[in-house]
Amino acid sequence: MKKIIVLGFMICGSIIEAQTHRFVYDVEYKKDSTQSVLTKENYLLDIDDVEAKYYTRDFFVADSLIANNIPFPKGQKLNTSTIITHKKSSDQYQEYDILENTVLNLESKENQNWKLSTDKKKVKEMTLQKATANWGGRNWTAWFSTEIPFQEGPYKFHGLPGLIVELYDDRKDYHFSLVKSQNINGKVKNQFIDMSKAMSVPVTREKYNATKLKYYQAPINFLRNQVGDGNGKGDFYLNDGTVVTDKNSRETNEILRKTIKQYNNPIDLENAVKY
Repeated sequence: MKKIIVLGFMICGSIIEAQTHRFVYDVEYKKDSTQSVLTKENYLLDIDDVEAKYYTRDFFVADSLIANNIPFPKGQKLNTSTIITHKKSSDQYQEYDILENTVLNLESKENQNWKLSTDKKKVKEMTLQKATANWGGRNWTAWFSTEIPFQEGPYKFHGLPGLIVELYDDRKDYHFSLVKSQNINGKVKNQFIDMSKAMSVPVTREKYNATKLKYYQAPINFLRNQVGDGNGKGDFYLNDGTVVTDKNSRETNEILRKTIKQYNNPIDLENAVKY
């Protein structure tokens, strides 16, 4: 397991409501399940007195630039991803799936039927306990710490008597490792996330799948309907910095379609969109 660095987190008898507790995870995963190539990213888990919020570090960087009125650096690539929010003491989740300039808001109830093990291990100053569960078509192993009194974890994993510090599936497609934590005074505000949530469209699971398929079938046409000039024309930017023009639209469309189909290895296999 990777080295865990826990900074600034004070374990105490009561949790101060006017704070946000931030946990940073290294996430290694296979975008393409048929390949052995691993992608590594940082994700943040922010927990306050109302909810937990899980999102890529790219959104933290984007908010810092917006807050300081700094233009996005040339070549800056924003990872198009999801935002997960979880209401405290519930199984209710909101997933905000960002498709460039369209944001789908999918509500769901998630619960893992954890089986606690007596197996324990010591990592630095923390004692971790093992738990297992089958969820989303995968067999998961979690190592949690009762010394960190939050029944939360990365993505939609929760419900153990302590924070999930390490989590992985038996296919070795996903591996989450806690690497850092800190306390932040007050609730964290993120303008990029707030704007994404404000522009989101609530959808059912059926509508979500249908929209994702529609996007896959003709990504450029889908996006032009959102950001173009209303006539299916006009240049626009993708979140990775690509400029889409009339000249390169066909090529870009095929690249997007190929990427969507190839990199379709979601955490939750049971609800995977069939492209």
